[in-house]
Amino acid sequence: MGRPRKIEHLQELERELKGVRQEVRSLQVMQMRPGQSAQKLKFLADLERSARAEVKLRLKALEYAKSQAQ
Repeated sequence: MGRPRKIEHLQELERELKGVRQEVRSLQVMQMRPGQSAQKLKFLADLERSARAEVKLRLKALEYAKSQAQ
């Protein structure tokens, strides 16, 4: 993999991480809206937990890619 492709790959990983972090924030905001049913709140909490797990995995992938780029 050439240098420009490595940089593009790192940038893509960073964009994906940013998107998932935004998803976590959006899910948190949705849970704060009044009038949510208990079932919907549980569903949103489950989605948030899943998104947080994805953030952790994407962080690990980004750290690994950075270590390999050097």
